[in-house]
Amino acid sequence: MKTVPSYPLQTLSNDDCWKLFAKHAFVGTNLCMHPALMAIGEAIVKRCNGLPLAAKTLGGLLRCKLDADEWNKILRSNFWDIPNTASNILPALTLSYHYLPSHLKRCFAYCSIFPKDYEFQKEELIQLWMAEGLLQLSKDNGDPEELGNEYFKDLRLRSFFQQSEGKKSCFVMHDLISDLAKSVIGEFICRLEGSGGSCVITEKTSHLSNVQELYDVRQKFQSLPRAKGLRSFINVKSSFGRVDVSNVLMHDLVVKSSLRVLSLAGYASINELPEDIGNLKHLRSLNLSKTSIKRCN
Repeated sequence: MKTVPSYPLQTLSNDDCWKLFAKHAFVGTNLCMHPALMAIGEAIVKRCNGLPLAAKTLGGLLRCKLDADEWNKILRSNFWDIPNTASNILPALTLSYHYLPSHLKRCFAYCSIFPKDYEFQKEELIQLWMAEGLLQLSKDNGDPEELGNEYFKDLRLRSFFQQSEGKKSCFVMHDLISDLAKSVIGEFICRLEGSGGSCVITEKTSHLSNVQELYDVRQKFQSLPRAKGLRSFINVKSSFGRVDVSNVLMHDLVVKSSLRVLSLAGYASINELPEDIGNLKHLRSLNLSKTSIKRCN
């Protein structure tokens, strides 16, 4: 895992931390009926060091699980022994990710494509999961949107997503959760934030997001040709009004034969698409909202 910045964290009393943990772990269950789990849970809470996010994620991890062995597995995990200085990722969050089912791990890691504090809609994220082929459809569940809703609900109940305070129809990831996602996905996802960029595009980069600036000039994307296997490009609209985009960027994107997700939303200067976009045989999602394109032929 990569090292990420540290943050000053607000803490709760042990009693309040326990109440928060129990609220998420003992859903629809009388905790007094499970004294053994209460004892293990109290020991787990002590390891949370009063951090509410740790209590919520571990409570969500153990939600409705009444097997003492499962709880002891969390309490005795070696992840607690990893020094915070190794990665600045809380052991509780590492544990919560480690015990996710593999299909949820993939979907969660993909969310690191969003910049911190980015407000996203549930439907928006599910569409991206669908386009990337991250939903494991089966004969019993062949509706991708329904399955995507289940995945989203599972991750939200584990506190990986939380409702936005600004827009009730949107969700956000806590900064530490965003750091966790970035640490597990590594170089495969790159977020360009700022004129100098905040990451380096390499041959390993499969997914790329860009936070708009007043002018998204050629220099910002000069290393884009390295990402020969690029699968996603998502433009994140800034507070600027009309934003101009380099024609070079458009050319470099439409030659990415592996591209599955292309979002140019917010680039108001775009009034037509290159003809070569028809060569993107794997493209599953194209977002042209808030551009100057009126129709696609």
